[in-house]
Amino acid sequence: MFKAAAPIFEAALTKLTNDAAPWPSVKTAKRVITDHAGMSYGMSGEIGKARAIFEKALTEDPDYPMYYYKLACADAEERKLGDARLHLQAAFDRKANMISVESMPDPTKDDSFLPYRQNRDFWTFVEHLQASR
Repeated sequence: MFKAAAPIFEAALTKLTNDAAPWPSVKTAKRVITDHAGMSYGMSGEIGKARAIFEKALTEDPDYPMYYYKLACADAEERKLGDARLHLQAAFDRKANMISVESMPDPTKDDSFLPYRQNRDFWTFVEHLQASR
């Protein structure tokens, strides 16, 4: 299901332009659709495609925290815990820029990070971030 949905979300992104609606609406739509596209690729095991979507999104909208959070998830899936820490920190540093109906996810309950509970340094870092939420 996710594998089939990902290209549809990705195609939807190409149809959104700044002329399509007032900018805040387009910006929010881009954020939501980008999130769905990247998540769909990630959940279907295509971590590289998910990463590429979020990295491109950051070049256009570097203040949106969920792009960093989702990159941290991709990092964790690829066992790149140093990069995951950097991206998680960047996400939490920008948490004030969440879409108004969103809240920052709890990384201590996220399936991408749970396998690393036994890594004391990483898990202490994750718990500290959660406490700062």
